[in-house]
Amino acid sequence: MTHLFSSAGARLALVEQEDSSADQILFGKNNNHGQCYSQCTARRIAKNKEENGVSEKEAEALGEKSPSEKEASAADYSNFILTYDEAPGYLKFNPYIRSGYRGFLTTKMCIESIFWWTNETVNIWSHIFGWMLFLGLTLYDLILLNIHASALDKLIVGLLLLCFQACMILSSAYHTFSCKSEKAYSCFLTYDLCGIALSILAIYMSGVYYAFWCYSEWQQFYLLTVCLIFALAMALQYPAFQVDSHTKMLVFVGWAAYGVVPTIHWVIMMGGWQNPIVVLLLPRVLGMYAIVSLAFAIYITRIPERFVPGWVDYVGSSHQWWHVIIVGAFYYWHNTGIKYVEYRMNHGCANDLRF
Repeated sequence: MTHLFSSAGARLALVEQEDSSADQILFGKNNNHGQCYSQCTARRIAKNKEENGVSEKEAEALGEKSPSEKEASAADYSNFILTYDEAPGYLKFNPYIRSGYRGFLTTKMCIESIFWWTNETVNIWSHIFGWMLFLGLTLYDLILLNIHASALDKLIVGLLLLCFQACMILSSAYHTFSCKSEKAYSCFLTYDLCGIALSILAIYMSGVYYAFWCYSEWQQFYLLTVCLIFALAMALQYPAFQVDSHTKMLVFVGWAAYGVVPTIHWVIMMGGWQNPIVVLLLPRVLGMYAIVSLAFAIYITRIPERFVPGWVDYVGSSHQWWHVIIVGAFYYWHNTGIKYVEYRMNHGCANDLRF
C-alpha cells in the first residue's frame, strides 16, 4: 500500500507540473490536443458570427481570446462541451454516451465545471452528496447516538464511515479532473480505485469484526485475509506492474465474492436459522450482495444507454445509476452495522453457541 501512495503521489506531482503549461495543453499549440481546441474555437467563431452579424475575420477576432480571457469566458461553458466524436480519445470508453464531454481543461476550469451541465455532473454531485451524508452519519453515530458501545466498537464504525467518505471524495475528484489530461485521468483513476478498495475493506472489516466478535481466532484470521487481498488490489495499481484494467476489475470482483466464505462459515458457527442473530442479519447480508450485484450488472452492461444512445447522456446513464445505488448500498450496510451493535449490546455472546 505504501508503494501505491508513493506512486500516486509522484503521479499527482506530474499532474501539478502540467498546470504551468495548461494553457498550451488546452489551447492546442504545437501538440496533439489542438483538434479539441480548434473545434471549440470554430464553434465559438460560428456563434459570434451568427449572434453579432460580423465578418469572418471579425468573428475570428471575437472567438480568439487570450488564455486569461478564455478562462474568464468559461461561464459560457457550452463552448467547451464536446460530442463523443470531438472528445479526447482516453475519455471515449462508452460509445453510447454521445454528448456532454469536457476535454483538456485547466485545473481552474475543471473545478468550475462542477457547476456546468455535462455528462459528469450527476456523477460528481451524487458522490458529493454521498460524502455529506456519511459525514453527517459520522457525527451522529459517534457524538449524538446514545449507544453504550466500547471505544473499539466506535472506532470500527468511525473507520467504516471514514472509508465511505474517502470513496465519495476520491470518486468526485476523479470525475471532476479526468478531463484535464490523459495523465490526470490515469492519476485520478488510481485514486478512485483506491477509494473503492477502501470501502470494500471497511465493509469486510466491520462485518468480520462483529460476526466473529466472540471468536477472536477466526476474527483475526479473516481480518488478515481481507487485508492481504486489499494489499494485492493496491499493489496492482502500481504502474511498474503494468496490469490492465480488466485484471484489476477481476481482482475487485473476486475480492467481493470472497465474502461468501466467511458468511457461510458464520452461519454454520451460529447454528443456522435456529439462531435469532442469523435470522436478523443474514437477510441483510444477502440484501447487500443483491444491491451491489444490481449496481455492477448495470455498470457492466451499460444499460439503459445501450438501448437508447444519446438519450440519457446527462441524466439516467448506467454510471450514474451505479453511483446512486452504491451510495444506497453503503447507507444500507451502515444501518446493518448499527443493528448488529444494538443486538450485541443487548445479548452479548451467550446466545451464539448452537453446537
